[in-house]
Amino acid sequence: MKTFKLCSLAVLFDDDHEKEDLEGKQIPLVDGLIINKEEAKKNWLVEAVVDKNWRRFFEEYAEADQQFMAEVTITKKTNDPATLVCSVKSVNELSEHLSVHLDGVIVAKKDDLSDMLLKNLVKEGFSGEALYEEFKKRKKDRGQAIQGILTTAYEQVKEKGYYEAEKESENKG
Repeated sequence: MKTFKLCSLAVLFDDDHEKEDLEGKQIPLVDGLIINKEEAKKNWLVEAVVDKNWRRFFEEYAEADQQFMAEVTITKKTNDPATLVCSVKSVNELSEHLSVHLDGVIVAKKDDLSDMLLKNLVKEGFSGEALYEEFKKRKKDRGQAIQGILTTAYEQVKEKGYYEAEKESENKG
């Protein structure tokens, strides 16, 4: 296992909310860490120390056992974010803050998004210089194009059933 400092956490979207409602909802961190469990399923454990006014937000996800897509930045804020499908495992009160534990499956790193974006552009019929220019434009934008790619990645992770398999093994144990 490898442990890193968590520099930023943003909830992007989930199944129950309009994507516009949650898009890039930045969660202000007091502190945090992220552990790469180094498993085949790309599981990560996130501990985010946040202000107590976030309690209801995270408890609602925990109570509903609702997954959501999040972006995390590790080590330093200038690093590119990684995208995870997360579920809240626990919300614990500290003396002045909350400790929120998330279990996440990585779905996209910067290179993955670039590959998916390029593939989508080729499917849309772009080629040559037009492909290059559109790629640069959409990559810089990180708007609708990236949102669509992340939505697809989110659906693919859910279809693979990582969380369902995890729950079954917990129920047997």
